[in-house]
Amino acid sequence: MQEDQRVFDVAIVGGGIGGTMLGAVLARHGVRVLLLEGSGHPRFAIGESTVPETTFGLRVLARRYDVPEIEHLATHGALRRHVSSNCGVKRNFSFVYHREGEPTRPDECTQYPTWGPPLGPDSHYFRQDVDAHMFHVAVSYGVTAHTHTLVDDVKFEEDGATLVTRDRGSFRASYVVDAGGMRAVLPERLGLRQEPPYRTRSRTIFTHMVDVRPFDRVAPPRAEHGMPSPFSQGTLHHMFKGGWFWVIPFDNHSTSTSELCSVGVNLDLDQYPRPDDVPAEEEFWRHVRRFPSVARQFERARSVRPYVSTDRTQFASQKVVGDRWCLLPHASDFIDPLFSSGLAVTVMALNALGHRLIEAVRRNDFDTARFAYLDHWTKRMFRFYDDLVSCSYVSFDDFELWNAWNRVWTITTLYGTNAQNQAAVAFDRTGDPAGFDALELPPYRGLQGVDNPWVERLFDQARDAVLAYRAGESTKERTVARIYELLRESELCPSVWGTLDPQDRCPAGVFTLWPLMRILLWGKFRSPRHVRGSYFTGGGRMVGKEAVQAYTGAVRAGGSQVHQTVRDMWVNWNGDWTRRAEPRK
Repeated sequence: MQEDQRVFDVAIVGGGIGGTMLGAVLARHGVRVLLLEGSGHPRFAIGESTVPETTFGLRVLARRYDVPEIEHLATHGALRRHVSSNCGVKRNFSFVYHREGEPTRPDECTQYPTWGPPLGPDSHYFRQDVDAHMFHVAVSYGVTAHTHTLVDDVKFEEDGATLVTRDRGSFRASYVVDAGGMRAVLPERLGLRQEPPYRTRSRTIFTHMVDVRPFDRVAPPRAEHGMPSPFSQGTLHHMFKGGWFWVIPFDNHSTSTSELCSVGVNLDLDQYPRPDDVPAEEEFWRHVRRFPSVARQFERARSVRPYVSTDRTQFASQKVVGDRWCLLPHASDFIDPLFSSGLAVTVMALNALGHRLIEAVRRNDFDTARFAYLDHWTKRMFRFYDDLVSCSYVSFDDFELWNAWNRVWTITTLYGTNAQNQAAVAFDRTGDPAGFDALELPPYRGLQGVDNPWVERLFDQARDAVLAYRAGESTKERTVARIYELLRESELCPSVWGTLDPQDRCPAGVFTLWPLMRILLWGKFRSPRHVRGSYFTGGGRMVGKEAVQAYTGAVRAGGSQVHQTVRDMWVNWNGDWTRRAEPRK
């Protein structure tokens, strides 16, 4: 290997979705990128469910850095057309409450929609396809990638770092990004791991299965439960005291080519300590059999992978950035799969890290202060999600408590998603990527609206109410009443939603075009002053334009398929291959 093939501006350790997206972004802007992956592609990975902030964050990332392939991951339609038909659609978050030994009750479920076309819906990533695709995209942009390459050591000097691999010798880089996971190289090498400072204490058992029945065939009829979207076309959460199951189907739409469903159970460690002598598969099924409706959904299911059982899921690092190095979020800390926050935090970090690294390479200035923003906001988001998840586990004590606490999350999600949309609208108007800088200014920093003082106050006070209940300082009834009082006083709840009505268990309704326009109109003309002007300032034009583009694109794609089929019946020669892009320089 020539010497110039061993010296790079940035080395990324880990070839999953985060590392490959970052590699593509940097290489697109002339950065010499080395990517080292310990295994190969395709490979199994979890972190399969996107959320609206992931969807909008991917759009921002793609447009800000001019890597359109990233936007193919943003909506299910684009993902299906450009990446893989093995991925599932996610039209909702569904939460169904269970009591041991009883069928689920029709009035004990909640639902929150994802955005409809053209801005959605969200997706269930079949990660081995998605990660492999992004790996290939990164290489096509000029990333030098080596798979099956383990990094044994990273040695930092004043002007960069030397990465020592097991089988490929050493490489030099000016900066190192660790895109690994819990067993990432840099946290171990630099002694960064610490006891997780989080309230959440949970563990997980998971696998992939076939023949998992759609829950709509098991649940009470729609006329009784009243949810507007099929349970089977979303990420389904079966909640019970001290834990929850996830059900993430990849086979839940008419054009899917998958037979698989991702399933797992998450358990509060204090209520369900990990047994020493019970195999993971046996323990999983013990919990399934406790709940008749869950057992019916899984009665024909069979695993296609070994069951994985973890110790405590949470891990943490002392810091995210240092002298010539950075950890992506999934290498730094982890809370819990509830609310599918992992990819959203990763995309937030990539948006903030990309332009900093590009500028650092151009100036040859990798001063740690340049990356301090990333350290602060990544850690802040982990603290937020710890509060959100730990209070959710508390709320699993009783459906009424969950029904109240869940509404706080729907409001933070609304404002977090709209912050991303504000940046996208500004870019749509001007075409200037500098508009995305607003995402690093108040009140748009971070996710879930945490930088907005009114959203932050609502969340913090509702969290304190739940923690008081956990400590035995408040009753369930007082806690529920307090949460609704805080929601009402915040004035953050759109009047077109049913957030303040406990009987409305899908208070946001659906996010198809007309309900979406109603929210935008409320925000622009009827929302309180602390909302108006910062949120919902536009988007109707962009939504309309993209709706037309989505419709015409679907029509063209369908027409093209018909044309090709008829043509191929009569003619052998064609020019389809000419549509393949030339190699990037």
